[in-house]
Amino acid sequence: HPDVEFSLHHNGNEVFNLPASTLRQRIVRLLGPRYDQRLVPMNEATDIVKLEGFIGKPEFAKKSRGEQFFFVNDRFIRNHYLHHAVTRAFEELLPKGFHPLYLIYMTIDPSEIDVNIHPTKTEIKFKDERSIYAIINSAVKQSLGKFNITPSIDFETEVSINVAPLVSGQEIKTPVVK
Repeated sequence: HPDVEFSLHHNGNEVFNLPASTLRQRIVRLLGPRYDQRLVPMNEATDIVKLEGFIGKPEFAKKSRGEQFFFVNDRFIRNHYLHHAVTRAFEELLPKGFHPLYLIYMTIDPSEIDVNIHPTKTEIKFKDERSIYAIINSAVKQSLGKFNITPSIDFETEVSINVAPLVSGQEIKTPVVK
């Protein structure tokens, strides 16, 4: 968890030394400084699940997978169904075959999940998976909209109307509705 100092050693060498920090700072320290500009915050709290984390701006999506992370109660998981909830929220913003970046942390009552369905414990079963799908999909769409990532119609943009110029001496007629 980011608010705890973390260090990792391999063969006696320090690989990571991460001070306590915010979630965004921890992610940027792990993935690199260029990720700071790519992240859009996402937060949602419901009676079923609390979500926090970040989604990537659509222009930074990649053709390869590998930047998609779900955590449930601070444990990394894989879930194709919930991945679909995220990609559906991005579907009109990304070209076909591109995958968005996301790091979504879920906090849920442990009695609502079963972690014993896969030997590596990276796959879990949710009691109310459909509701969690809808909450994730909605939260991602809301973040994209809140941070002006989604396309919008600009009603302030002037649209020119093609009107032929007046010829000198030409009489101006009042328009008539028939």
